[in-house]
Amino acid sequence: MSYSVSVNLPDLRLALTWARTGVDPAVLAESGASMADLDSFQHFNYTVGIRAGRWLALALMGFNLLFWPTDAWLLDLPGVQPALWQGRALATLFGVAMVAASYVPPRFVPSVAWTGAVGVCAIVALTLGRIGGPGTAWFHFIYPFLFVGLIAWQFPLQRVWSTVVLACAVLVAYFAPNPQHLHDPMAGSSVAHLGFIVMLSIGIGLFLDRSRLRLFLFGLQQARRSDDLAARVAEQTAEIQALLHHVESAREEERAFIARELHDEMGQVFTGMRLMLKVARTRLETTPGPLAEELGQIAEMLSHGSTTLRELLTRLRPRVLDDLGLGAAAEWLVRRTDQLPGLRCTLHVEGDQRLEALPTEVATVAFRVLQEALTNVVRHAGATEAVVTLRLDPAALVLIVQDDGAGFEPSAARPPGGGMGLPGMRERARAVGGDLTLRSTRGEGTRLRLSLPLREEVRA
Repeated sequence: MSYSVSVNLPDLRLALTWARTGVDPAVLAESGASMADLDSFQHFNYTVGIRAGRWLALALMGFNLLFWPTDAWLLDLPGVQPALWQGRALATLFGVAMVAASYVPPRFVPSVAWTGAVGVCAIVALTLGRIGGPGTAWFHFIYPFLFVGLIAWQFPLQRVWSTVVLACAVLVAYFAPNPQHLHDPMAGSSVAHLGFIVMLSIGIGLFLDRSRLRLFLFGLQQARRSDDLAARVAEQTAEIQALLHHVESAREEERAFIARELHDEMGQVFTGMRLMLKVARTRLETTPGPLAEELGQIAEMLSHGSTTLRELLTRLRPRVLDDLGLGAAAEWLVRRTDQLPGLRCTLHVEGDQRLEALPTEVATVAFRVLQEALTNVVRHAGATEAVVTLRLDPAALVLIVQDDGAGFEPSAARPPGGGMGLPGMRERARAVGGDLTLRSTRGEGTRLRLSLPLREEVRA
């Protein structure tokens, strides 16, 4: 029986890269981080490491000063107190030196950190070695200090050899001044247990290092998403505010237009009618006879006034939309657009047998969007052909307006002409739970698609 072992070289190279740099490709792919983000993490880790090192040194000094007076009655054992007092004094002085050294220029900080970690472990091991051998409980008080390297992030290989260096410093400081401990029956098992603690410290360190990098990068990702979301909200808020301002301005302009038209057109008609009636009355009083000419002029004025009034009412809201439904209203609008010179406009309706059953708000939104879209085609697109499609899907009304005009960049802040037509159409669609999408390329025309959800009774 033969066995074969296959090695995936790309995976091996990724593993070696992670071991050297601490950069996990999976984490980078999930977070979308860049090299600049990794540099930011290094700087963040450097700052946190300095701060944590200072607090650790201060805690070491505080711990020694706090428990120093209690050694006399808590640890009243032969040979213990002198060794503890000397160890506490040495550790306190060393802590003061490390706090002062933490303010050196940045290029010396890693050396200071290494000196501090090795020095603390060596001082503790030296003190405990003077008190008791591996067969006593004193040896096991060394273990917590092997985790001192966890306060800062390290590369995986750096994590491994730094923990091994700390363990070697502990063994040298413990056994070198006290060679008799090597003959202790428990020396081998104690050193083996120390090796287990080293492996545990390395494993916890690798997990913490990966978690730190992951949390930092995902924190950056969330911060960017929050910034993007805030920017989008601010942009949409400004767009809505501008839209509201535009709507109010357009409403006032429409009111002013109607007032002027009624004043000018209808005023002239009624003034003319009054004059003609006055002329007819005067003529009747002075020279009785037929008034056909005057009555004909009055009838013509009435016809003109009626036509003007119908046009104003149609501009406000076409009656065909209320009387015959969206299909007929769209056909009327497309026919009016098709009558313009240089532009061919056609309509395709699918499922028109149910268009008259559409809810009023859905029909109105679809008509207004179609009206605005065709207005944009006429004013800004420079198109020669426009195709309008109305379709009833099982759950939605779909309106598509396609032209062969100049097109534009949809990502632009405003469409050509600088108006608020596109935001206005989007807001109309959102008001009834719909969606409006726009695709446009310069020189290739524009395609607008509106989808409006339908109620259950309309779908049936």
